[in-house]
Amino acid sequence: MNDERNLATSNSLNLSTRLAVAAAVLMALVIALGYAVTAGHFRAFDLAVSDALNMQRGVSPDWLILLMQGISWIGGGTQRFIIIGILTIALWRWWGWGSALAMGVTTLVAAFMSEVLKYFFDRVRPDLVAQLDPITSPAYPSGHSNNAAVFYILFIMLVPQARHSGWQLAAAAMILLTGLSRILLGVHWPTDVIGGWMMGASFALLAGAVISFREHQKNGQFPSILAP
Repeated sequence: MNDERNLATSNSLNLSTRLAVAAAVLMALVIALGYAVTAGHFRAFDLAVSDALNMQRGVSPDWLILLMQGISWIGGGTQRFIIIGILTIALWRWWGWGSALAMGVTTLVAAFMSEVLKYFFDRVRPDLVAQLDPITSPAYPSGHSNNAAVFYILFIMLVPQARHSGWQLAAAAMILLTGLSRILLGVHWPTDVIGGWMMGASFALLAGAVISFREHQKNGQFPSILAP
């Protein structure tokens, strides 16, 4: 029995360490990419991808514009906090305050840090075409992409039903589509979106590291795909 408990604790520490290291590496890449794009690097990449994907009224299908605006709407504004709040309350009812705090606090801190980095790097948004979701705040990193990554990755980690591959594919699709919508609508450079994805994933993995360590220390198990 003691050997099994020691093995569970060792697995927890190993998993927590791997997640924490991955989170640190991703955040370092976010900062490095921020400095790179503000120095003018990856300009050709941003222009090429934006030219290929940017939509315009009268040229792009109206239904596609509406679809991308709808996907983008879910990931921003007051509505995102309503969705996060509902899931946070649900997690509290299902699994207690630990899981609820992981969702609520991590998403809020990630959103706040995204805003901090936006004004730190102060990158100008693209103006290649008329924006289909006008916004004036700095560009890097994409807040929508950051929000989507941290929210849906945490959803997979914290909700037991997310062990099903269908849920995981749906979460991955929403992360990708949210970021893609920001490029298609002409409000972000591709590197803004990449930076946002990495930032959101970093915060989600850091939360996962803390959860894994604390829960396995308590009882050797956790009701999510974090369980080794």
